[in-house]
Amino acid sequence: MSVPTNLLSANVESVETDTSGWTAGANTSLFKSTRFYAGAASLGLQASTAGTVTATTASRVAVTAGTVYQAYAYFVNLVAIAGRTSTVRVSWYSAPTGGTAISTSTSTATTLTTTTDWNTPPPQITAAAPAGATHAAITVTVTGLGSGAQVAVDRITFGLPNNNQTFNLMPYTASSVEGDASEWSALENATISRQSTFAFEGWYSLVLTSQAPGVVRVAGPAVPVTPGVTYMAQMVARNASPPMQTAVYWYDGSGSQISTTTGIPWTLSGSSWTVCNTVGIAPDGAATARFALTPTATVAGQAWACDVMRFLELTAAIVPGNLVPYAQSDVDAGIVGWSVTGGSLALSTDYVYNGDYAVKVTADGGDLTVALNVTPVSPIIPGQSYQLRFPTRSPGAALPFTTRVEWLDVNGAVLRDRWQPWVITGGSSTGWYTGPSGDIAPEGAVSLRISVSLTDVPAGHTFYMDRIQVTPGGLTVQATEAPGGGAALVVNGLSSGGPTWKWSLVRLDGEGGSAPVRGWSEDLINQTVIGDLAVITDYEAPLGVPVSWRVTITSDTNTSWRSYTSDILILPAEDTDVWLKDPGLPQRSVRVTVGTPMPSWRTTARQGVNTVHGRRLPVVLSDVRGGKTGDLTVVTETTEEKAALEWVLSAGNVLLLQWPPGWGEADMYVSVGDVSAAPMADYAEFHDRTWTLPLTETERPIGGVVGSADRTWQTVKDSGATWADVLFGKASWLDIYTGA
Repeated sequence: MSVPTNLLSANVESVETDTSGWTAGANTSLFKSTRFYAGAASLGLQASTAGTVTATTASRVAVTAGTVYQAYAYFVNLVAIAGRTSTVRVSWYSAPTGGTAISTSTSTATTLTTTTDWNTPPPQITAAAPAGATHAAITVTVTGLGSGAQVAVDRITFGLPNNNQTFNLMPYTASSVEGDASEWSALENATISRQSTFAFEGWYSLVLTSQAPGVVRVAGPAVPVTPGVTYMAQMVARNASPPMQTAVYWYDGSGSQISTTTGIPWTLSGSSWTVCNTVGIAPDGAATARFALTPTATVAGQAWACDVMRFLELTAAIVPGNLVPYAQSDVDAGIVGWSVTGGSLALSTDYVYNGDYAVKVTADGGDLTVALNVTPVSPIIPGQSYQLRFPTRSPGAALPFTTRVEWLDVNGAVLRDRWQPWVITGGSSTGWYTGPSGDIAPEGAVSLRISVSLTDVPAGHTFYMDRIQVTPGGLTVQATEAPGGGAALVVNGLSSGGPTWKWSLVRLDGEGGSAPVRGWSEDLINQTVIGDLAVITDYEAPLGVPVSWRVTITSDTNTSWRSYTSDILILPAEDTDVWLKDPGLPQRSVRVTVGTPMPSWRTTARQGVNTVHGRRLPVVLSDVRGGKTGDLTVVTETTEEKAALEWVLSAGNVLLLQWPPGWGEADMYVSVGDVSAAPMADYAEFHDRTWTLPLTETERPIGGVVGSADRTWQTVKDSGATWADVLFGKASWLDIYTGA
C-alpha cells in the first residue's frame, strides 16, 4: 500500500459491512459486491442506462491546506468487456458539509483490462490541498458501461503518501513518479520514462535509458538548501546495467552552478533494489540543489530503474555535537576516508546500527587496525571532554579490541594519544557494543585520528562498525593546581554508564599506590550517580611529585566498568616550607617555614620484658611498633603568619603534615600537643616567632571536606549580578557552596 494510513474508515475503504459510507452519483446504484481485491467484499456500481457510473464518499475527510495527499482505488470488470476507463477524483472543500468545491484533482484515466482481473496499477492522484481547504471528498468513476452493466471498486484509499516525510525536501510527486516523470530533466545522453514492472514503493519507477556510450545525466527539481547544512540524496535502483552513480549539483541564488558533490559508484542487482546515497554539505553561497543521476553507459540502450528519490535534510539524523562528518560517521554514502591495515573494508547490509549500511571488516590474519583522519565539522574546544563511541559487532566471535583517539595539531603531529582496551564477553557477537571512552581535547588540536585495533585476529574474522561518534561528554577527570596546596578536580561523564551505576575517585602516586579522594561527606568510593559532573578539590595530594587521579564507574552488578586516568600533575613545593592542612576544613590550612632543630622522631615499642624463674633470658611479649612522635619547629615572621598558624591549631583537629619531596620525609597525619611560641628577640615590635609543635602520628581522619581554601561568600556574590544568576543551574546549596 502506498498510503500507510488510510484516512477513510474501514467500511468506506472496503465495504465489508455495507455501502452506507458511499453516495451514488447519477445513473448509478450501489451494492455490496462479493468480488474483492482484499477482504471479502467490495463496492459494486451498476449503470441505470448506458454511460458513466460514479460514487462519492458520504462524509468528507479533514485535510490541511498545503499538505500533499494521495488517493487511489482498485477497479474490476465483473464481466470482461473492453472500452471502459476508471478515474479517482479528490474534491477540496472549505467546510465539512455544504458549499461547492474549491477545486478538484483527478487522476489520469486508466483503461480497464478486457478481463475480470483487478486492474494494477490503480488510477491514483497525488496533489496538495489548495489554500482554504479543510475537507475533501473522494469520487470514483467508470465510463463506458452499458445499461445494467456492473463494475466493482475496492481498497479506496486517501491519505498522506508513504514518502511524505518532513525532512524530504523533494516533492513526493518527483520522489515517486507515481503521476508522471515531468519533474525530472534529461540533461545529457538520456531519455526518461516510467515503468510499472518494478516499483519499490507505489506502482511506478523512473527509468533512464542511455542514448550512446558515456555519462548519462538526469536531474530532479531544484530544492532550497542552507549553506553549511548536511544533505543526502537518496534513492533505490536496480537492473543489470553498469553501476549507478549519483551526485548533488549546488546552485547560487541566480541559478548558476557552484559545485558538485559526486557519490561513489553503486553496483546494482537485476533481482533486488540497492540503496544509492550521496552525502554533501551545502557550500557557501548555495541557495538550491538538484539530485542528479549520473551513471556511465557502455553502449546505447542501457537502462536503470530508480525509485523513492529523496533529498534529505540530515540535521535531525546527525548526532548533536559529533565532530565526525555524517558521511564518515554513518557510512551510508560509502566508505570515504576510512583506511585499514591487516584486512579489507566493504559496505554491508548484514548488520546495520543506523541508516542503510555498515562497514564490514574482514581480517587477513594477524594485527588489524581501522582508522579515520577526522576533519571536524565544528572547531575542537581545548579543555572540553569528548566521548568516542565506536559501535562494533562481531557475529562470529567476540574478540578484545582497543579504541584510540589521537589529537592532531595544524601540522598533523600528535598532541595527545588516548587509548582504551575492551574485553567483551559475548556482547558484540549478539549485538552492537558501543565501547564509549572519554578524553580531553588539548590546546592546539585542530583535527583528530580515531581507530579501532585488534591483535592476533584469525584470518577471515569479520566484524562490523557504524555510526562512529566523537561528541562532547564522556568519562574524564581533569586536574589543575588549586589555592591552598590542593588539586582542583573536575569529573565529567559520571552518568554515561547508567542511572544505577556507582562511581569512585582515587589518587595514584605513580609507584603503584592509590588512595581515595576525600569528598564532601566521605571518601569518594562507590558513590551514587546524581549528575554527570562532579567538582572537588583534593587537599591531601602530595607535593612536588607526579600524581594522577582515576575515576571509575561500575555497573550495579559489577559486571561492567569504565575508567579514566587524568594527566600527571605536580603540585608546587617550597624547599624550606611544610604544609599543615586540616583535611576537613581546608580554609584553615597554612604553609610555614621549618626551623631548627629538625624533628627527632621517636617510635614507641609496645612490649613487655618478663623474667622467668629458672631461665637466664627474659621472655618478651610485643605488639606492632607505634607511630612517630617528635617536635616540629616552625618559624613565623609576620602577624598574619602567626594568626594563620594559630587558626589551624585552634580547632584541635588531626592535621596533615606535608613535606618538601627532597627531605626524605613521608607525609603524615598528626595530632598536635601543647604548643609553645617563643620570640626570636626580646623586642615587642619584632614579630618573628619560633614555634614548637609536639606531634603524634595518627590514622587518617574520616569525614568529608567542608568548604575550600579560597571560596568565600564574596566569591559567591561575585558569581552573578543577582541571586537568580547565582542560583541558575544549581540543584542544591551544596552546588553553590562548592562552586560546582
